[in-house]
Amino acid sequence: MAKKQIDKKALNAEISKAMMNDFERIGQGVVDYWKPLAAVVVGVALLVTVICWAAEHQRNSVRKAQEAISEATDVAALTKALETYGDTDAAPTGRYRLALLYLNEKKYAEALNELEQAAGRGDAFLNGNIALTEAYALELSGKPAEAAEKFAVASGEATYPAAMRAEARFAAGRLFVAQKDLARAKSLLEQAPADGVPQGAAAGWDESSAALLRAIESGEYGAISAEPLAQ
Repeated sequence: MAKKQIDKKALNAEISKAMMNDFERIGQGVVDYWKPLAAVVVGVALLVTVICWAAEHQRNSVRKAQEAISEATDVAALTKALETYGDTDAAPTGRYRLALLYLNEKKYAEALNELEQAAGRGDAFLNGNIALTEAYALELSGKPAEAAEKFAVASGEATYPAAMRAEARFAAGRLFVAQKDLARAKSLLEQAPADGVPQGAAAGWDESSAALLRAIESGEYGAISAEPLAQ
């Protein structure tokens, strides 16, 4: 049986016709849907623009807050800056600085108020400083029992730098001794590292804790009760 000859010209023509039909369909689709497609493209562009604007606005706001608070050097200027930027990330540092100014003026209630508002809003270093300063402010304002508890809590806060925890431990022990709560003081001071390589700035406070602990154990402050005093 003879093979039927393939008409290459006719085949090419059919292929070209099919391709043209595909192009026509694509072209018609673009015509039919160009408006929705354009709307989507414009919408995406506007969204990107808004996001970029918001990010830049946020950066500018943060920069303004940081500049206003850092440039304030006295109580009046810091208070005014915090009235405007009190809800920003720069506020905790500003409130801490304001508290220190109040402490220098022996305005303990005002200092404690600023420290309370700043607590927990900064990084670990700032939060540690705030906690220690709050405890010292309580002690200076005639509230040693509250100060001792605040120091004791700070000494066990793992996120604070080691030196701050060591300082808080010794301060709490010192105040518990003053309150004749020797068992509580001993229990806390025993947590200070006694052996091994000293850890930087914490070493001095740990040595002070060890010395105070030895004085307690030697009976220098009297007999140690079986249990810590009731809180």
